[in-house]
Amino acid sequence: MKLKRFVQSLAVSLALGSTFGCGEALKDDDYTGEPRYVVQGEVKSLAPTEANGATRITLAWDNWAREGDITTYQSVELTSLNPPFDYQLRVVDNPPDEVLNDFEPGLIGFAYLLVYEDVNGNGVPDGDEADDWDDLRGMARNHVVLFVPELTGALMATLREVELFVNVDDLKPGFNLARGVCVGTESSFDKLEIVPNEPVTVADPNDPSEPSCINYH
Repeated sequence: MKLKRFVQSLAVSLALGSTFGCGEALKDDDYTGEPRYVVQGEVKSLAPTEANGATRITLAWDNWAREGDITTYQSVELTSLNPPFDYQLRVVDNPPDEVLNDFEPGLIGFAYLLVYEDVNGNGVPDGDEADDWDDLRGMARNHVVLFVPELTGALMATLREVELFVNVDDLKPGFNLARGVCVGTESSFDKLEIVPNEPVTVADPNDPSEPSCINYH
């Protein structure tokens, strides 16, 4: 199952982020200015939880090409908890350079969209072990948010060489949205397609009706 590898890798990354103390929460609940970027769509389903905390939706920036751990979370609290319902995550600041992947001629960021139970109210998924951090209740199983601070010819050449995207020429400076494309087998890497802003569905990680082609991490 393609999603299994992604979830296992994600669990390890979240644990590392908490263990090394590099998880940073950017809570945007009270921000009223113009957002830099907006992710929105439908929460189709959520995994049940026995934890007592606020349910939050977050972008988790993962610098997998450099350090392999997620270091920054930008999140807001969900006001509705009975799926299906619409959500909107307003990104009010650019991710810091240290959470972006260093491809040597340039930086590019990859963020997963997660829904989790914020037990201690710090805005960051917590725990030293994969089964100990705040309950993961949902995820965008087939979309990734990208960020490119500067799009140079050298960076584009490197991205063409690694063949991560099926349409790398559509990448633009700033925020981008990408969707998983199933092009390989269970043991090979799939690719990403850069798409215009579109509704991003969030679902229970074990929801069989929401397939995933994200296994490149």
